[in-house]
Amino acid sequence: MAGHVADSTAEAATLLRAAGALVPDRGLRGPDTMAARFIPWSARAGALVKVPVVRSLLVRALRRAWPGALWFEVVRTRHMDQVLRDEVADGAAQVVILGAGFDSRAYRMAETLAATTVYEVDHPDTSARKRERLRAVVAEIPANVRFVTVDLNHQDLAEALADKGFSPTARTVVIWSGVAPYLTPDGVELTLRWMATQHRDSAIVFDYCWQEVLDGTSTNENALTVARWVATRGEPWRSGIPEGRTAEYLARLGLRVAEDLTIPEARARHLGERPVPIWDFGGFVVARPA
Repeated sequence: MAGHVADSTAEAATLLRAAGALVPDRGLRGPDTMAARFIPWSARAGALVKVPVVRSLLVRALRRAWPGALWFEVVRTRHMDQVLRDEVADGAAQVVILGAGFDSRAYRMAETLAATTVYEVDHPDTSARKRERLRAVVAEIPANVRFVTVDLNHQDLAEALADKGFSPTARTVVIWSGVAPYLTPDGVELTLRWMATQHRDSAIVFDYCWQEVLDGTSTNENALTVARWVATRGEPWRSGIPEGRTAEYLARLGLRVAEDLTIPEARARHLGERPVPIWDFGGFVVARPA
């Protein structure tokens, strides 16, 4: 069942966030309480999260069909939410959500982000689907949210943002969740070089996979299995960072590492020592302009 519930990577991640928010244990529960409302009834089993009497069955089905995926998404969402809160509390005036998909942060964290300008950046087709679904999710789109359409593999991000009023001289926090591995290496580097030109206190948080997983030379069987599964979905990973060399990789692009966590380290931080399985193929990094 779970192998057919999403029509895209964006919908798959949304389904996982929705299921994570239904976990009974508060210590393990995901924070995205709005995710289920972004899932259309046409998304087959994904719509089950909207039916209270059967939604617990979906959580169990996802645990069986996507081993480790549910907890990975819970950890990723918790981690990036915390980075966002910390950066805004410390003075970030702009929020950029790259590859926004059906990200709900601008709406479920509206109070936290009220004094910022939020730029949701995505491919024109995905952005249009997001805005269509928003009509059923929120009564009104917050006035501080701006939609930016761009193809990160081929178009100029700086130009697209500037057209919507973005200022590179204002402190910014960039959320880049579940996007970088799917872009070409050139597309990733283009985005990171853009980040290097921002206000010196700005930060970007993103998840990455190890290059060795893409090459097939990794000794981590969990990671290789995840990569093969992702490829069967028709959207294979295309870029990675050599294991243990994140700082070196980012320095070449004009960035410095503020924090680099392996996925098990992030799990320990956000879920404690709970013995839950989790996808392990890379890490979460926070970087700033050098």
